[in-house]
Amino acid sequence: MQIERSVPFWLERRLFPLYVTLTFIFLFIPRLSLLGFFFASLATIHFVVGRTEKQLRKDVAIKWRHYEILMFNKEQTSLQLEVFGIDSLTRLGLEATLRLHTDGSVIFPEMDPLHPATFHATIDSDEALEIPIQTIRRGPAKFDEIIITVRLPWRMGVYLFTFDTYPAFTVLPSLTAQAMPLLLQRLRLGERPDRYSPLKNKLVQLGAKPYTAEPSKEIDWYATAKTGRLQTKVFDTSNQDTFTIALNLSGPSGYGLHQQYEIFIEQTAFLISELLKEGCKIELFLNRLDTLNKMTQLAMKEGQPQLKHVLMLLSTLSTRDVYVATQQFDRYVTRQKYVNSQLIKIECNKIALLS
Repeated sequence: MQIERSVPFWLERRLFPLYVTLTFIFLFIPRLSLLGFFFASLATIHFVVGRTEKQLRKDVAIKWRHYEILMFNKEQTSLQLEVFGIDSLTRLGLEATLRLHTDGSVIFPEMDPLHPATFHATIDSDEALEIPIQTIRRGPAKFDEIIITVRLPWRMGVYLFTFDTYPAFTVLPSLTAQAMPLLLQRLRLGERPDRYSPLKNKLVQLGAKPYTAEPSKEIDWYATAKTGRLQTKVFDTSNQDTFTIALNLSGPSGYGLHQQYEIFIEQTAFLISELLKEGCKIELFLNRLDTLNKMTQLAMKEGQPQLKHVLMLLSTLSTRDVYVATQQFDRYVTRQKYVNSQLIKIECNKIALLS
């Protein structure tokens, strides 16, 4: 903790010895004793202010209680902040105000809408403060300013208490269902795209057969057009449980960061969470270079630990990262992916499920 004080020039520390000296000089000189009493008053005020400052340095402190360092985007919660030494301020007749400021990834929803990243309140007791917060942006988030202001009476000065320890958070991508318009397409060897979802449809079309008495919705019009005879689809239950997710954040040209990359990140997080809920195994490739100048990837695993690793990785993505071009990324994924896994590509406003 550090204390900065702003006081009138006549209360500067260097003047206290001068006031004491002038008091003894003028107090015992006839006709100048009033001037001696004046300097004695200044010295007394100076002494009281100094003692007050020492008391504040000894008593005032803060402690954060019960807050989670991992939060999802758009999540709301409350922080508990305990401020010590307020009873001492009350006995001295002093008023304290608290000011918090964040880096913009976290806001205070109950504060001024024009300045949502700033919180201010008057502190009048040692009871813990409940401070509502809301995350608004994925990635690292923190407080960058915590100040307690104490004002002395009669405008004799202001004390600013600043603190070195700030709460820090990691904001994970949202896992809300609306983040995932499930538009999975299964592209079959250059043929027509066929809508298929590994989450909502457990049946996979194996082929076609001559029509007998099946419902009209099961007619395979594509096969019918090729053979010249009415054909129906043949389905089988899918036992696919290993998936390779390839997240490409490059723009439509194949280079640079896509302007909707945040949507891609949320779609990837939601899709992986749903697949892991179904007991699937997941590996993840990103077209970002890591600190070793290698393609970013997570090995094939399953369960909640894998979901946590995925969310933590996605939370670190930044516009300052280096991203690999689309063609180079596709070749890398094709070579490195798990042999028997189903490849799902997320790129340029589409999610493609590839055989």
